[in-house]
Amino acid sequence: MKEFFYERNCSISKSKKYRWSLSYEISKSKQEIIFIGLNPSLSDSFFLDNTTKKIIKISKNNNYGKVKLINLFALISSNPERLFNHKNPVGYLNNNHIYKNLKYWSENKNCDLWLGWGNKGKFLNRNKRISKKIMQYNSIRKSNFDNPLGPLLIKKTIKDNPIHPLYCSDNSILKTVKSI
Repeated sequence: MKEFFYERNCSISKSKKYRWSLSYEISKSKQEIIFIGLNPSLSDSFFLDNTTKKIIKISKNNNYGKVKLINLFALISSNPERLFNHKNPVGYLNNNHIYKNLKYWSENKNCDLWLGWGNKGKFLNRNKRISKKIMQYNSIRKSNFDNPLGPLLIKKTIKDNPIHPLYCSDNSILKTVKSI
């Protein structure tokens, strides 16, 4: 089945080693979702890997019209193990992109945030650093809106991390996180 997108955008480094964000308009729904994963694989504006396809399916099934993918680590690799041996797996602009997207989430009632980096997100304490920022922006979001949804996930791993979407059903329901 060929995917149809109203719009798509890929923000990538000049060296093509880092992907800062990847977004798709998948329906005309006004609801948006930002997904924070571990690291980008090979997906871009034209090619969709299995993880991206799964994120799009779950987003569509949860009635989102736009989905944006960002990551704890911006290094493009189809093998996440490569992160552990790279001198800069985070990427020089990645935190700026993450914070910009968290700010957008905190200011837009029709935008939700989905976490799904799995157990490898603990590398370099990225999960803790970004979780702390998420909670700061969640406080701003709470002051901006009445009863906004906080960060979402499908479920947690045995090690208490937001599960990677590849290990979930296409019909998974996103639910609010009590704690990250």
